[in-house]
Amino acid sequence: MTAKNRLNNKFLADSAMYAHLRAADPELPEELWGIIVRYHPKVSPTQWKAVREFTIATAVQTKPRTYESARRVMSMTARFHAWLWATNGIELTVERVYTQNNVYRFLQECLPKHSEVYRWGVVRQLGTIADRLANGGVKRLAAPQMAGRRPFSMAEAATMHSWAGTLTTELKRRNAHAILGLAGGAGLRTEEIIKVRISDIEVVDGRVFVNVPGPRRRRVPVMHPWNRTLLSSIDLGADPDEYLFRGYRFDEYRPRVIQTFLTEHPSRVRATVSRLRSTWIVAQIDNGVPLAALKTVAGFVSAASLDKHLRFARPLDPADYVGLLIGEELAR
Repeated sequence: MTAKNRLNNKFLADSAMYAHLRAADPELPEELWGIIVRYHPKVSPTQWKAVREFTIATAVQTKPRTYESARRVMSMTARFHAWLWATNGIELTVERVYTQNNVYRFLQECLPKHSEVYRWGVVRQLGTIADRLANGGVKRLAAPQMAGRRPFSMAEAATMHSWAGTLTTELKRRNAHAILGLAGGAGLRTEEIIKVRISDIEVVDGRVFVNVPGPRRRRVPVMHPWNRTLLSSIDLGADPDEYLFRGYRFDEYRPRVIQTFLTEHPSRVRATVSRLRSTWIVAQIDNGVPLAALKTVAGFVSAASLDKHLRFARPLDPADYVGLLIGEELAR
């Protein structure tokens, strides 16, 4: 018997053994079931035997729909489950396993030398599982402080607008305009764009506003000429409660649909949300918007978050502000 046949027979045997777990998600694609059942982490055989069924059950219940999501949930949960079983020997239920204390102990004991980005991603994934399958309560880490992104030039912005207008279907064009209008015109993050509904867009006296939903609720006026781009994304015949960006939202990470859209419909100048947001922030700084006001409208918790964008702003000469500095003039 060849090695390939042996592996295939093992998969068929394992698949039959754990078939009852697949019933939690009858629509799970066959290829993703294969990823889940075939997965084997770098832990001892004894540990894997003890936690395998629970790990497979947890993965199936998260309802992955892409290769990446299936692989990620297995890689991040298998080691966590094995470590917890080996150190605590607790009963493997989602309520007992997915707690704040367990997740943060795992972070400190097993991942102290991993990068800030990786640790953040692990807590986000385990916290999402806790929210969906247990009682929640796993506090997320603060998002890593990434280096600021260089703003797009006017020529690059024009290229992106041309790209959006040349996509092959009306739905694709509307989705592209939604991304450009919300990120480039109002500085929204990916996780905020995905939550915006048609009813969140308002036009008042010719000015366009976005009522940003979510934990950082705020009202953002949309910059010219991005406001026209945003308005062109709205289907006037649609239900106001429809999402502005239309697409399947993966439960484990809903903003992934935007990243997938931009990957599947490449432009000569890639319209990343992070650079569009940076472009909007730097434009506000150059326009003289006070940093305290910009902090609020950008949805920052602290003004320190603006530091990485300031290096891209237009240089200022302090001599132009002597009147303000000595109190002879009043700021607007």
